[in-house]
Amino acid sequence: MEVWRAWLTNIEFGLIWALSFCLYLVIYTYWIPLKTQKRIETWLLSSESDAALNEGLDVIVKSIREQTLHDFEEFMMPQARESLKKFWAGAMGAAAKELQGSEEGSQLSLMHSMAEELKDQPWYIQAAASKLIPVINKAAESSEKVKTITKTANSFGFK
Repeated sequence: MEVWRAWLTNIEFGLIWALSFCLYLVIYTYWIPLKTQKRIETWLLSSESDAALNEGLDVIVKSIREQTLHDFEEFMMPQARESLKKFWAGAMGAAAKELQGSEEGSQLSLMHSMAEELKDQPWYIQAAASKLIPVINKAAESSEKVKTITKTANSFGFK
């Protein structure tokens, strides 16, 4: 037992431990962070970091866009469809009531009845119908004028 005591005393053990701890403290507190900081600064100043950061930002922006599109389709589109349907039906009905006795009113009444039949259809079909109804009315008026001109021309003997 005396061999072990002679080899390492309590004071020597304490000195070795204190020296090890100080060495650990210096390495992990100062030297490694300083070297790491220098490497990071060097990398950030290089062109390689620009490409890596741009790729990272592209990934982040892409995921944000996908999530935003998903949220819009899931939450906003149904509300927008319902609002558009209500607005469409209300606007057509109000316009038909206002022009009730006139010729335009009868055409609008026809358009309103068509809109009522289309109210259960998707919004894009309603929007397309709103663009096509005036074209159909104009074509109907034109065909009446063509028939009138043809009758007049025939009565004068033109063919």
